[in-house]
Order: sequence, then C-alpha cells, then structure tokens
Amino acid sequence: MVVINEILIDGFKSYGSKTVFSNLDPNFNSITGINGSGKSNLLDSICFVLGLSNLSVIRASKLQDLIFQNEKIQNKFALVSITLNDKNFSKKFFNFENLEKICFTRKILTSGKNKYFLNGTAISPNKVLNFLYSINININNPHFFVRQGHIMRIVRMNSYELLQTVEAAFGIKLYSIKKKNAIDLIEKKNEKVKEIGNLLVDRIQPQLKLLGKSDFIFQKMEFLRNKNNEWTFIYRSIDKENKKILFFSENKKK
Repeated sequence: MVVINEILIDGFKSYGSKTVFSNLDPNFNSITGINGSGKSNLLDSICFVLGLSNLSVIRASKLQDLIFQNEKIQNKFALVSITLNDKNFSKKFFNFENLEKICFTRKILTSGKNKYFLNGTAISPNKVLNFLYSINININNPHFFVRQGHIMRIVRMNSYELLQTVEAAFGIKLYSIKKKNAIDLIEKKNEKVKEIGNLLVDRIQPQLKLLGKSDFIFQKMEFLRNKNNEWTFIYRSIDKENKKILFFSENKKK
C-alpha cells in the first residue's frame, strides 16, 4: 500500500518558509489548529504536488496565486515535495533494487513556469500523472479527495450521478476518458489523411499530369533537334560532295 511518509512545503500559500511534516503514521493522521493556521493549505499542497489541474479546487485562479507573498517577503517560487512509501515500488515500476521511497516535487515560478521532479530529476508532467494513475492516485478525480460538503452532495445525487461517482471512484471513468481521447485522436488523424488524399487528387495529380505532358513535349523537341542535326550533317556532306564534283569538272574542262 502506498502511504505518505513526508511532506515539504516552501513558499506555498501561507507557508512562507520551509516547513516539513515527517514521520507520518501509515494508518491515520489528523490536522488540528485554530482558524487561519494553514490546515486547508496543507491539504491543498498535497493536491498541488500530486498534479491537480483545476486550481479553483484550492481557491486559486492562476499558478502565481499559490506563491507566498506579503509586504516583507516576495517569494520567487513555491515548492512542494511529497515522499511516498511502498515496499513494492522496485518490483512494480522502476526495476530498481531496494527502492521503497520515491519523492515527487512540483515547483512553480512567478513567471508561471511549472516544473516536476522525481527523486530530484526533472520529469514531464504527463509521466508524473501516468505513474500516479498506475498506483491508483488520481487527484483530478473529483471524488478522490473528500472535502467539506462532499458527503452531502453524494447523498443528494440521483442514480445516474451515483453511477458516475462509483465509476470515477474505482478508476473506470479514467479509462473511459483515455479511450475517448484515443478515439478523438484517431478521428483527427483520419481527417488529416483525408485532407492529404484530397490534396493529392486536387492539386498534386494535375501537376504530375502537366509535368507528364511537358516531358512528352520535351522528348518531341529533343527528337526533332536530333533529326535536324542529322539533316544538317547530310546537307553539309552533300554540299561537300557537290563542291568536289564541281572542282573536278572545272579541272577537266581546262
């Protein structure tokens, strides 16, 4: 089972300085504190580092809103690292020996750049999300993380909405989305192939025919040019022979 071992927050929302939550219990943890102490922001940091794409869930309109700012401190970045623990990591995914912990880091800059790291090495967001999906972590699933009011919304759902919720909770909807994306991609590729086919018929083939005609005309011209050279050679030979005959005739008369 995958569990959270450690969380590091630096410059994220209300956490202006580096804060580390370590030695978390593998079975149960609770967050307590007065209003404004950063309880919700800790949960938001977990969602953030696990690849959350809908920022409105953590009460932000753009990535830069997540960087800690006040009158005295103007942070240039926000960073969250989470260490996951599972004894089966080396067997299932990475083919590394004795690998039980992996660390994901997500860093954002004031410029809006968004970077991911796996054990300190830069990695693409898609690879991070695909790996998390493979261990059944999908933070973008609206039912993966239970928040305030979530239970009441489920109670009020109709049968179709409940079915959608169950499919999303068990990860079935994720594969439906991937299937739909794959079908959409295939349709786009087919449209592109069709466009290329139309281009071939409407524009390229007529050009090829025109080139074929031009080549035929060129061959005819080349044939006539060769014939003309032959005739010229024959004419010159005849003229040369005529001059010889005329020369002998004049000498004979003399």
